Amino acid sequence: MQYINASSAREALAALLEADGSGVIVAGATDLMVDYKAGKVKSTVWIDVTRAADLVGITEEDGKLVIGAATTLTTIARSPLVKKYFPSLAQGCGTVGSLQIRNSATLVGNVVSAQPAGDGAMSLAPLDPTFTVLSADGERQLSMGEMYAGFARSTIDHSRELVTKISIPLPKPGEAAAFVRLELRKSLSLPMLNCAAMVHVEGGKVTWARITMAPVGVGPVRATAAEEYLAGQELTDEVLARAGELALENANPRSNPLRGSREYRLETLPVIVRRALEACRAQLN
Repeated sequence: MQYINASSAREALAALLEADGSGVIVAGATDLMVDYKAGKVKSTVWIDVTRAADLVGITEEDGKLVIGAATTLTTIARSPLVKKYFPSLAQGCGTVGSLQIRNSATLVGNVVSAQPAGDGAMSLAPLDPTFTVLSADGERQLSMGEMYAGFARSTIDHSRELVTKISIPLPKPGEAAAFVRLELRKSLSLPMLNCAAMVHVEGGKVTWARITMAPVGVGPVRATAAEEYLAGQELTDEVLARAGELALENANPRSNPLRGSREYRLETLPVIVRRALEACRAQLN
């Protein structure tokens, strides 16, 4: 095995291309090492980007919060900028695994691993993020939905391209976001359910809402029926409860012997969605 410490995104890409399909990007490696030990990863060239200066850090640029792809979950969870603009993202990143995992794992890794209930990815999803992807053809921009190819499958070709940053539009007046997680007591595993929401309210009524929930499908699933219902409504208790019920129209959870049956998740999901919306309302008030 060849191990390369890349000093920049361009250097990492050059190493990937030279490896010609045998390379893999290493950032946190918390999922990569598990797959490697299970024999799922055959790459012979490992390219470490944790020292690439242009891939690490959190900045405010041109009305957006920009997070480097190699920035750890701990850094994001503790960032004053993230806490200022998106406390729900800080909360979501701060609940992934254990502190030891968060000290190595990255938010981009939480997305490209494509697990259906990644807390970091879920708290990010309703914030309308854009992912910048670098390849031999140059840069391209992908939305959150475009990052998922299926269950535990990303659209990113790990052997020939890499994500360089996440860009999130800064919140405007009247906008609020929240994240809610239902977990097993004292558990470090993926949640039983989680939900994130972002709403914009003007004149006392919702102009738009984005609600994502998991694990109820591939990646963060949008509750489009609830979103459409909320438009033009006031955030009353009755409206929020109805939005939670409508979220079931877009949910298709599976049973898991450790983290809850399908039936339990269908009963509980409306409550989780309602709580996320209530948290948004509390912030706006």
